[in-house]
Parts: sequence; C-alpha cells; structure tokens
Amino acid sequence: MVKTIKNFLVTINQRTIYLYSLVTGILAGLVSVVFYQSVHFLNDVFFAQLLEAPLLEPTAFATVSTYPPSFWQRILFFLIPALGGLAVGLISQKLAPEATGSGTEAFLDAFHNKSGIVRKRTSAVKLITSIATLGTGGSGGKEGPMMLIGSGLGSLIGRFIRMGARAQRTLLLAGAAGGLGAIFRTPLGGAITAVEVLYKEDFESDALIPCIIASVTAYTTFGAILGFGHTLTFTANLFHSPLELVFYVALAVFCTSMAYLFVRVHHFFKNHFFTSLPVAPVYRPAVGGLMVGLIGLFFPDVIGGGLGVIQQAIYGTYSSGTWYSVAGFFFLLAVLKMFSATFTVQSGGSAGLLIPAFFIGGMLGGCVGTVFHHFFPALVPSATPYIVVGMSAFFAAATNASLGALVMVTELTGGYELLPPLMVVAVISLIFSHRWSIYKNQVANKFYSKAHLWDMSPAILKSERVKEAFSEFQDKAILGHRDTLKTIREKARRLHDGEFIVKNDENKFMGLLTLHDLEFEDGDVSDSDIAALDDLCVAEDMLHSKSSFLYPTDTLFKAMKLLSNINFDKAPVVDTSNTLLGYITRKDILKHYNELGNQEEIVA
Repeated sequence: MVKTIKNFLVTINQRTIYLYSLVTGILAGLVSVVFYQSVHFLNDVFFAQLLEAPLLEPTAFATVSTYPPSFWQRILFFLIPALGGLAVGLISQKLAPEATGSGTEAFLDAFHNKSGIVRKRTSAVKLITSIATLGTGGSGGKEGPMMLIGSGLGSLIGRFIRMGARAQRTLLLAGAAGGLGAIFRTPLGGAITAVEVLYKEDFESDALIPCIIASVTAYTTFGAILGFGHTLTFTANLFHSPLELVFYVALAVFCTSMAYLFVRVHHFFKNHFFTSLPVAPVYRPAVGGLMVGLIGLFFPDVIGGGLGVIQQAIYGTYSSGTWYSVAGFFFLLAVLKMFSATFTVQSGGSAGLLIPAFFIGGMLGGCVGTVFHHFFPALVPSATPYIVVGMSAFFAAATNASLGALVMVTELTGGYELLPPLMVVAVISLIFSHRWSIYKNQVANKFYSKAHLWDMSPAILKSERVKEAFSEFQDKAILGHRDTLKTIREKARRLHDGEFIVKNDENKFMGLLTLHDLEFEDGDVSDSDIAALDDLCVAEDMLHSKSSFLYPTDTLFKAMKLLSNINFDKAPVVDTSNTLLGYITRKDILKHYNELGNQEEIVA
C-alpha cells in the first residue's frame, strides 16, 4: 500500500514537471515572436530604409550583395554596429553583465554551477541587448540569446513554485529547448541540443521528455503566429552513391580542422585581446561593433546572422565564375565570419554562435563541394549538398553537439535524404573534436558537473585519502595576505581565474577569496569605483571561509563535500600546524576518480 502511494506521488510529480514544461514552452514561444519581430523591424529600419542596403533573408532571391549607395550611408553602415554595441554595453554592464556574450555560456553555468537558477532580470536584459546587437547588424544569431531567455523563463517558474534543484534544472533545460526550437523552427533539434550541449561526451537524458514538450509547444506557438515550414529551402541534387561518402569524410575532416581554428581564435580574442584593451568593459561591445562594421563595409555578407547568405549559396547565387574563384570566395566568407562573430560575441555583444557556425560550415562546404564538383563531376553532380552537410559538420565539431547538429540541419532545410552523410560527419566530429569546445562552461560528462555530484560512488571516494591520491598540490592561485586588489586583479586576468587561497608571511592558511564578491546585483558600484580601491584594499580585507580546509588524511569524499558546501572550486590542504601545502580542485578529484574507475574496469 505504501509503495503504491509512493509510486502515485512520483507519477504526479512527473506530470507536474510536464505541465510546467508546457507552460514554459508557451512563454518561450511568445517571447521568441517578440524577439524575432523586433530584430527584423530594426534591420528593416536601419539597413533597408536608412541605408538602402537590406540584409539578405532566407526567402529573398537576391543576385548580388547590396552596398549603401552614398558615401554617408557607407559611413553609417560602418558605425551602426558600433552604436548597437555601445547601447549593449551601457545596458548590460549596469543591469546584468552575465547577459553579454552568446547566452549559451550563462545557460551552461546556471545548470552546472547555480542549481538551475538564472537571475530574474537576466532574461529581460538579454532580450533587450540581443535586439540591440542583432538589430544593428551584429554578426551573430538569435539562438544563443533565446536559450538563455528561455532558460530564464523556466528558472523563474521553478523559483516561483519553489522546486528542488533537480526539477529547477529540468525546467531550465526545458526553457532553453523551447527558445531554441521556436526561433529556429526546429522542435526536435532544439530539444536534443539543449540536453546535449551541456557535455562533450554525454546527455542529460532525464530531461529529454520535458525538453521535447517545451520545444514542441514553443514551436507551435511561434508557428501559429509567424507561420510554419523550414527556415531554409533546399531542392538540390541529393545523396546518390556510396562513393560520395568518401568526399563527405574529407569535408568532415576539413570542417573539424577549421572548427579547431575557430575555437582557438574565439578564445584568444576573449582572453588576450578584449580583456587587455585599455577600454572600460562598458565600451568594448562598441569596439567589437566597429571591427564588424569595418569588415562589413567591404564584405556585407558577414553582417547579421547569415541565414540569408546560406540560402543564396544553396540557390547557386555565388556560383558564377571560375571554380577556384568561387571556392576561394566561399572560403574567404567563412574566415571573415569567424572573425566578425568573434568580435561581436567576445567584445561583450549579445548574440549567439550557432548561426555563425552554420554560416561558416556552409561556406566551407560550398568551398569543398565546388572543388570536388570540378574534378569529379560524375560523383559530385552539385556542390549544394555539401553546403548543408558542412553546416552540420562545423557546428558539431565546434560545440560537441553532433546529434543536435544533425537533427537541426535536417529540420532547417528539410534535407532528410542527406541523413547518411550527415551521420558520417557527426561521427567524425564526435571522434576528433571532443577535446575542445567553443563553450568554456561545457564539461566533459556528468561526473564533472555539480548537478551530478552525488552520482559518483561514495565508496570509491571514501576509500581514497588526499595524500594517497595526490603526491603534490597546486599552488598557482595562492596570494599573500598583503597583496593589493590591483595585484589580485592582474593575477586573475593572467590565470583566467577569480578564486584564490590566501596565506600569511609564515605560509599559514588564512582563508579564501573570490573576486565574485565584487560583483553587485544592483549595479551601484562601477568599474571606476572598484579601480579606486586597487591600491587601498588588500587580500586580507576580503577573506571568507577561514575554517574551510582539508588535511592530507581526509578522504576525497570529504573534499567533494567541502567543495560543494563552500561553493568554491579549490580546497586548501594544510598540515596539523595550519601550514598551507597547496590546494586541490574539483577537476583534480574527478580526474583521479575516473582513473580509479578505469583501473577497476581493467582489473575486472
């Protein structure tokens, strides 16, 4: 009897999640409509009416790229993305700094590290800043912002009804799936991508059904208002011969190599360029906008998301000329899009990376397909299918979301006949690209996520002591108690880390310090205010968790519990006299845990 009642309650809880996922999907669909229409309204005002140079749309049959006709219109064409960036910087830095960038990073961080919670204001700020970025020609897509906006809606519902952390994360994913499925008109692809993009080699399978419910609901809501159908039109010659797979394998390898280059370029500009500029963060999106405008002045095809350009490539608009000039043009567009998308997102603009990834992959596919069509016309009757498959290959290699890329591309184009080569490139991307990702907050698998901390075997963790697991400890993120805030900030930039262990002159542990303590929700403290404290404030003034440390004889289970309780990535290790020996991180423990698991499998 007790078991029956318990099963009934579990069923009710599951149905409750499904109901809230449906509500989340409806809200995500409605917000997607507002977002979509607002971006296109600004595009029309700035580019079609003011500049007389409308951005290409997927449904438009254009034969040539459009340039502003007059000198002053060209100047505005160059400046408008910068003005959009300035608006984004002023809004986001004041209200919600996490609303900058692609949006996917903040979504991943909320799932892995914040129990599925997104700040209440984040979705609204993200919506406004994304409209400003994309409406003024920012080189990015709508999907990343909608993932964060949708996940924020799911988080808001979860907090309103006081759900537990697991249910909160599920609604977060459902909202992200809804936003992605609606804005792209890809209900299945949105659901799969939301549960796949969290990890490099895993899925959040428990949340798949709520994600499907939310994505389908959002797609239906969006379609009921703006229409259904595929985003791109694809009617080219399709997959005919098994021998063609050889060429698709070559395309996959090429796209994977270029995806690695894109990831390196993308992170380089974040870590070594924009953060080093002698410009306040509030103005960096404007700098990025100027750089995008400069590229767009000579190659307007890289302005905006780029779906219209992909459509023109599929139509064959860029196919006139010699084979090498066409292939070179496609390759040039792909490289320029890498930089323009990086300038937009990494400077602090608010735009997604999925559409740029599709654009780059499509252009690379057009390049490779044109070459293969010239030399092997019998086996490659058209370059067009390579554009579609290249979209999937590049996106999968850059994000580790191979299955999501496969499904999303087929839903975008209706190219279901291309499933064999799409599956081939998905497998190749999965094999070669799992060591890198465009998303810094993407983790390897569930064991590396705080969301699944207790999925690990307590028995294994309790059997290993700190001194047995590690012969030496890390020491890079250790500060002296007299280090000034200026020194700390410089070290944080150098290490790309804002969390530190503090010791005194006698090498005794004093406490933990995090620069996140200097982030203020209400935005009352500006960067200039913080900079004024650079030489006045020292590490000792910002300490907390002074009793949070481990002894070498403590178990790894205790270490993981400590890390979870203090919400810190580093656990100080001290001896019995409180002398600091170094620290271990959650990643260190997980790596050792996986090594132990592999050893057990070998023994077995």
